[in-house]
Amino acid sequence: MNRKSYLIAFVLMIVIGILSSCAQKNEENEKAEQLAFLDVKIQTEEKIELNKETEIACLVTYGKEKVTDADEVKFEIWKNGEEDHEMLLGEHRGEGKYSVKKTFTEPGTYSIVAHVTARSMHNMPKKEITVDGNETAHSENSSNDKNEHQGEHHGHHHSNVMIALQNEQTYQLNTDTALIANIQLNGQPLSEAQVKFEVWKENAEKHEFIDAKEEGNGEYKAVKKFTEAGIYFVKIHVQKGDIHEHQVEKIVVQ
Repeated sequence: MNRKSYLIAFVLMIVIGILSSCAQKNEENEKAEQLAFLDVKIQTEEKIELNKETEIACLVTYGKEKVTDADEVKFEIWKNGEEDHEMLLGEHRGEGKYSVKKTFTEPGTYSIVAHVTARSMHNMPKKEITVDGNETAHSENSSNDKNEHQGEHHGHHHSNVMIALQNEQTYQLNTDTALIANIQLNGQPLSEAQVKFEVWKENAEKHEFIDAKEEGNGEYKAVKKFTEAGIYFVKIHVQKGDIHEHQVEKIVVQ
């Protein structure tokens, strides 16, 4: 082999080495990307003072990265035992922290769910807080009495079950519309559950029940065609074993 052939072989060895090194780094980066997941931690005190402005916050991370550009962060807040849920849009405060300001005017136990969409993933951790007040016990007892009189809507409630309706801004009239609910238990998708959508128009007596079909990964779907415009309510009923949970959402049809 002459000198020119040795030189060509040497160059080829260097190129192959560089390509192997790049391929290994790409493989390591892909593995790191696969191991990363969207993590959301609610940062709110467990005991809140009555009639005092309080910060409701969460920290959003993806692997070791603090997410500063989440697609959407919403805080769903409701008093336990009541159907009215408040949805507040969180704002980024820096370093992956998103928050809203909220003043609680009634004592009792409240639930907070942080709905976070980022990096093509969705996470919705839940936390319970207590609002201090002399009427806490009375308020909770009143809520329990209210549930007892709701008949079919009363059941076994599990605080670790989270229900989220993929709510559009508006729903189209006279069009087949997908109602989709994401359901989790202890932060994991809940599968093989019986899910129904109860739909009714505001101030109407007629309620329609639609069976949902499981699509996988804790997602349940049903199709509904709205023939009248207006404000509607959708109650998502979830049953599995001794689990019987429900959640009400308000939607607009135009």
